[in-house]
Amino acid sequence: MRKILITVLILISVNNLNASNIVNEAKINSPQYSFNNSLNHYNFSINDTIEKKNKTQKVIRDVGNAGKKLLKKIKELFAVKHKIPDNYVKAERIQLIEKDSIAIMSSKLGLTPELKLLYPRITPTKGYFSFQLGDYEYFKYVKNINLNEIEYIKLISADGSECYVDKFEFIKKENIKRHFAFLLDHSGSMGKKRASILQNSLYNAIEKNTIKEQNSTYHVYKFSEFTRRIAKGKTASSIASSMLPTNGLRGFGGGTAVKDALIHAITDLNNENKDDSKIIVLLTDGDSNSDLQKLPMSEVIKSATENNINIVSVAFGSYLNVGYLKDIADYSGGDLFHIYSPDEFQILFDNIFQDVILSYDLEFVPCLFGDDLELEMKIASNDLVFEGKTVFRTPLAKGYAIDLSINFELNSAKISPSHADRLETLYNLMKFKPTLEILVEGHSDRLGNEKLNISLSNQRASSVKKYLISKGISSSRIKVKGYGSSKPAFDYAPGANENPLNRRIQIVVLNN
Repeated sequence: MRKILITVLILISVNNLNASNIVNEAKINSPQYSFNNSLNHYNFSINDTIEKKNKTQKVIRDVGNAGKKLLKKIKELFAVKHKIPDNYVKAERIQLIEKDSIAIMSSKLGLTPELKLLYPRITPTKGYFSFQLGDYEYFKYVKNINLNEIEYIKLISADGSECYVDKFEFIKKENIKRHFAFLLDHSGSMGKKRASILQNSLYNAIEKNTIKEQNSTYHVYKFSEFTRRIAKGKTASSIASSMLPTNGLRGFGGGTAVKDALIHAITDLNNENKDDSKIIVLLTDGDSNSDLQKLPMSEVIKSATENNINIVSVAFGSYLNVGYLKDIADYSGGDLFHIYSPDEFQILFDNIFQDVILSYDLEFVPCLFGDDLELEMKIASNDLVFEGKTVFRTPLAKGYAIDLSINFELNSAKISPSHADRLETLYNLMKFKPTLEILVEGHSDRLGNEKLNISLSNQRASSVKKYLISKGISSSRIKVKGYGSSKPAFDYAPGANENPLNRRIQIVVLNN
């Protein structure tokens, strides 16, 4: 037994040295992505930090089950200690500040307010995303942003085509159903004490959030070399028996399989309502070194975005590739947090929930089809201008729709020269996709006689069809229908019959 212990200790020492070298090399070689450039989330390439088992890992694997169990126990005793940078700002609870404080933040306090766009998702008829304005290093969020402070929202394709979204509104929090999936790293380097603090902190945060939010479901996973969902429920009481009392690393320990854990959570969330908001929170203290899946991380992210799943990455400690985790967050429309101490676990989870609650949620009608779009928004507040970007996609798939943003004159169905750009973009799309068949829908609000509204909306849709036919598109590929006010895209104010956002021409994919 003593001989095995000495052998395993030597292997641990060598393995930790190799892992350290791998981490440092990954920090140098891992590609970095900037929001100053096009995100193009289907064209990027995330290099998996550890692609092959090294010789030391093979020796450890071959020691046998007894050696593996002993190795896990020893690694729990020698949990990694993390060095905190001198300039690190410890996590604090989020504070709300007035808009008037933005200039003070920038000039006198030396803070850097930033506009963040997060959690994009798409349904066949609507796009959604959240945004925040504030200084995130010091956890200060600006409150009371108004719609009229939004200068523009636009979509940009990989080839440089762009369109401005002109139909958008805030959405009420109570109308959003959310799924939170927490992936908690339980590899040996976390140590059983930190693992218990982690579990307890998450449970406390969920308990608080269930009081504020009634439409959320919580999925909790532990992962090391394998992944297991330990809890699922809508209330703290429904998951208490699965999370309390905490049990450290019991049943886990060993390596870290981030990719496998993400795939497990994505697969589970795909079984939930496809139109719900779905956020995975990945917390890890190391780089992935035990994945069984050979799928590149870029394909894992693609799977997440195609299923309206956003990933929040939490980097814990100093021995991991933060850039790698940031790429995972950025290209899935999520966010990144970096902490160093177990004392921050509770504030971290509280802030993640607060972050969602305090964000502004927007719904809009997309104006461009594409699988690798960039969503950009500009806000002007108190003479300061802020721009933010995130990934977006409007699939060219059956049932999905875009808005042409054509505004006809009152009681008119005549195409004006100002519509040329939008119609030309649609024409080019149909020319490039010869099998594409569409339905041109005409819509109005409730103002006026409904029979006339139906007739006029049908005439307007027919005008778009005539334009496309004049450019050479076969009439058999284009259907039209006027709906009048029967299919509003946005709600009406109490007692109101007028909402200009409901006056629109939509292009719906029938076949591709």
